[in-house]
Amino acid sequence: MGKLDGKVAIITGASRGIGRDMAVVFAREGAKVVVSARTEKEGDFRIEGSIETAVNRIKTEGGEAVGIRCDVTKEEDYQALFDQTVEQYGKIDILVNNAAVLIPGKIEDMQVRHWDLLYRINIRGPFVGCKLVMPYLRENGGGHIINISSVGAIGPGEGPYTEVGGGGTAYGAGKAHMERFTQGMAAEVWQDNIAVNCLSPRGGIASEGQRWFRQGTPYAGAREDGIIMGDAGAIMCEKNPKTYTGKILYDEDVLSDAGVTDFSIYPVITD
Repeated sequence: MGKLDGKVAIITGASRGIGRDMAVVFAREGAKVVVSARTEKEGDFRIEGSIETAVNRIKTEGGEAVGIRCDVTKEEDYQALFDQTVEQYGKIDILVNNAAVLIPGKIEDMQVRHWDLLYRINIRGPFVGCKLVMPYLRENGGGHIINISSVGAIGPGEGPYTEVGGGGTAYGAGKAHMERFTQGMAAEVWQDNIAVNCLSPRGGIASEGQRWFRQGTPYAGAREDGIIMGDAGAIMCEKNPKTYTGKILYDEDVLSDAGVTDFSIYPVITD
């Protein structure tokens, strides 16, 4: 028996990285998974990963999955995603808002259009997804929303400073917004048996996107993949949504609370 037997889970940004790895784990745990992203086939985007590849991996492992393209900046795409999921599987139990873009650079150097792009994907996207999925979750009698955040949401604190900031302000600000949004919405919908939580990796994840941004530079200390996030997410979706909600969580802490003591199954890059 899997943790998510009989559940239907939608994961955005699931063509690669954390989203893809969460989709793989959720399918292993028995969920019917909807892999959603913009990149449908390999070669459609400059970074490796696609809906087709992720779905094929899940099916090869014996899991059940379908791919549905969705641009999270478009309300009509979200609506079609939810409608097609219900048409395919009859319900929605879980929504993981993972789709995001990382735009590095200091505020002074960042182009306004790049700030606007980050806002549309990282902030407006999850808002639209949460808003539009609510009727489906209510009709289902409840469910779980997991918003993927980051340690970047934690700011550098007040000065004086001893070193120059690294230029992650825009991304971090978006994730801080996500965490406040998550707790606010959780307080609004708990009575409907719907949990809204944030989940972040405690350490770095060497996703395809991160590897591309680093242009081959070794990512020492990061985990080789995001399977740990999938395992943590599956545990979260077993909880009572009326009480296990409004939480800002980290993958390692979720696993530790569930009794996991051996983290060697989640390899770390050493050089």
